Amino acid sequence: MTIASTLAVNARADGFRARLQMVFATPMVEIDGATHTLRWLTTHRFVIAPGKHTVRTFFRRHQSTGGHATTFFTCGPAETVHLVATLSGTRFVNEVSHTRTRPLDPPLAV
Repeated sequence: MTIASTLAVNARADGFRARLQMVFATPMVEIDGATHTLRWLTTHRFVIAPGKHTVRTFFRRHQSTGGHATTFFTCGPAETVHLVATLSGTRFVNEVSHTRTRPLDPPLAV
């Protein structure tokens, strides 16, 4: 039995030019080839299988895309991976951190 992991993605902007992009652009995330639309300043959670993953963040304006950043990471079972995608100027910068949940204490036999 495989225990699923979680990917939490948060898209934010840093600086005046990047904040201006928030008005005209929509953040996107591509997880292992599947593209999802995000909302700025909101944490989005995705269920992923343990193992190696490729995550690409970018923004979409009308018919064009920009600000591409690609991140590779490996996660274990029942692990939460936090990805903060910060739009700095015209490019995303991805920061990844891992959180492993503590196992529940086994019930004590009486």
